[in-house]
Amino acid sequence: MILRSGLAPGSDESAGKIHSRHITKGGKHLKPVLIEVAWAAVRSKNPYYRCKFEILSLRLGKKRAIVAIARKVIVSIFHMFSDMKEWHPKDCDDCFVPRGLSVQKESRKLNKTVSTLKAMGMTEHQILKTIAKGFDDSEIKDDAGNSYDSITGEYITA
Repeated sequence: MILRSGLAPGSDESAGKIHSRHITKGGKHLKPVLIEVAWAAVRSKNPYYRCKFEILSLRLGKKRAIVAIARKVIVSIFHMFSDMKEWHPKDCDDCFVPRGLSVQKESRKLNKTVSTLKAMGMTEHQILKTIAKGFDDSEIKDDAGNSYDSITGEYITA
């Protein structure tokens, strides 16, 4: 079905050089319809295809990105009919959260940074002082309720 739609990417590679990225021939009637569906999907309220399009268009350009979205549409249609299940892409959650702002990812980064600083020999007081200076915030507190006052430069215990 995907090959007959004419949206399968060509893969002409030799000695590490990619010679062709053209889509295959075929799908004289289906391909234009899928391209129009892809444009509509990119402009719809569903952010999944819009997010994918924005990421791809930066790297490939708008026209190649829309062909990739059209291929995503036909592949999802194929899997819905073959598996008889609703459409739930695996990478859908990444599209609803802006890149790099996932709470879990950020908390992992922070925990790793704190553990690295502790391994380097810094105390919790010094780490808290460094974080407060970076944010210019005197209200940052640790688990025990201790805080660092960036104005006076003192560590305040609760």
